[in-house]
Amino acid sequence: MQDRVCYFSNNDLSLGHYLEVAEKRIQEVAGGSIPTELEGIIELWHIKRMFENDCRLLRWTDAEFKKLKQFTYGYNAIIANFFNGLNPTKIKSEFELLEWTYKKTFWEIIDAYKLYRLIEPETLRSIISENINYLHSVLECKGVVEKFKTVIREELLNKVNSAHVILDKYVAKRDLHGREELYLPSNLSLDDKEQILLNYLKSDNPNLNYVRLITQIKDNKNQIRIDPKTRLLAERLEKKLNKELLSDPRTSTIHRSIGVQFIDEEGRPAIEHIINEKGNSTYTYSIPYIRNQKNIQHVVNCISLFKWLNNHCLLNLINKRIEVDSFESTLIKIGRDSYPAHFVFNNKNKLALYQMFAYTEVLRNRLNSSFEAEIKLFYEEYLNAQYGYPGLAISLPSSDDSTLNKCRVLCPELDFIVKQYTTFVEEDEIDIELISLLNPLKVEDGKSLLINKYYQITEGNNDIWKILWGLFGSDNSLLYHVKPFEDKNYRSLIDLLRHEKYVLYDNYHSFQKPHIDFLIEQKIIEVDEEGYLHIVSDAKIEV
Repeated sequence: MQDRVCYFSNNDLSLGHYLEVAEKRIQEVAGGSIPTELEGIIELWHIKRMFENDCRLLRWTDAEFKKLKQFTYGYNAIIANFFNGLNPTKIKSEFELLEWTYKKTFWEIIDAYKLYRLIEPETLRSIISENINYLHSVLECKGVVEKFKTVIREELLNKVNSAHVILDKYVAKRDLHGREELYLPSNLSLDDKEQILLNYLKSDNPNLNYVRLITQIKDNKNQIRIDPKTRLLAERLEKKLNKELLSDPRTSTIHRSIGVQFIDEEGRPAIEHIINEKGNSTYTYSIPYIRNQKNIQHVVNCISLFKWLNNHCLLNLINKRIEVDSFESTLIKIGRDSYPAHFVFNNKNKLALYQMFAYTEVLRNRLNSSFEAEIKLFYEEYLNAQYGYPGLAISLPSSDDSTLNKCRVLCPELDFIVKQYTTFVEEDEIDIELISLLNPLKVEDGKSLLINKYYQITEGNNDIWKILWGLFGSDNSLLYHVKPFEDKNYRSLIDLLRHEKYVLYDNYHSFQKPHIDFLIEQKIIEVDEEGYLHIVSDAKIEV
């Protein structure tokens, strides 16, 4: 296949290159060189999609862009006429000659123009039975699925790996720009779906990732549900496969240690963080520093010492997309209803648990206090004295309670606190009788004295997605791979610019510079007089 145009999305890093090719191809077609083979016709579909989504090169003037776009208006007729002339008996041989991306587009065109007469049921069966990815492509086309629902249902039931389809549709967490919506035939019943999953669990080589997804299924009477026996089978198989994986000599394991210690020695800094040659971290905290603090500081240590929250009181102990390696996100399937506990998050969680355990021991043995007592004092007295917030008394668990009992006490108390603050915001006072009549309230639904409590990225705001997870904060862009820092283990352009002061704009290749220019235009980075790149606002990046 020659260098054919492929349109994936407006944020794809290949877009600039393919627009250059598209410009040349548009001029060829306008000059009368209309494609006579299937690949050339499908290429016109990709070009048409580009211009429908207003993709353009920066060097094009408005007039040039408008003229090129007008040339693509006639492509619908060219594509439809060509496909209508295809011989149904030769569809499979034509399909097999296509490159993978164009195989997927083939079904999009069939669906868009409703050219179902070109596809014989047995031809479709032959194609989708060969490769699970072909089946995926067909299932992204709603019209094709419903037209050939009998054949597709039979193939789903007969194919062991059809379980991947069921789990990808109902259970697996979707990536930001992941697969399109999958459509299942209307004649595929709930019992059919469970049977597909059972067949998979009993197959010779089930994948641990997908078995884990089965254990995470939440029953929905209209979509998917599984019997308790099926769920138990999946849970037992998950344990078995995980044990086999860890005992397999081919399995590579990474051993990391985290050390947390509190030292009672005068003159030590409040915190020291040392990373040894193996990459293992040790955090050392000063007991004299903590002993000399007041109550408010004992609580604020969660920010200043342990970094559980940042300076804006936003929680750091969360899974951040920017910290997830692309390889890891591809390798590990995560259920959409489960929390994405990736490698960096797990390390943060373990560190926080060690810090909490050790800090609790220091407060108890050296200060005759407890973290629970400090929190209670902070809420009931400090907030009132400092800000005039008339918080009611709260009941916190004993420091000696088990974790389970602590949770049993804390959950209703957190609900009580949210109700208190909500009534304070709305009524300017805390009315205990009113609180007793309120329904349970999630923390996220509590009111705030701030004009805007939360900000969310609006759907379709491609600039922010492009910055965070396309160019600046992702390891997919490779903008961090630039001379002379290629051998350093940076994960993103953010990572590079935070650690290196002398990243030259001119060291980027010509195909990378438009992406750098975009970040400069958005005032995310800047170029100084000597040509070095810098982050414009660290505070903005932190948010």
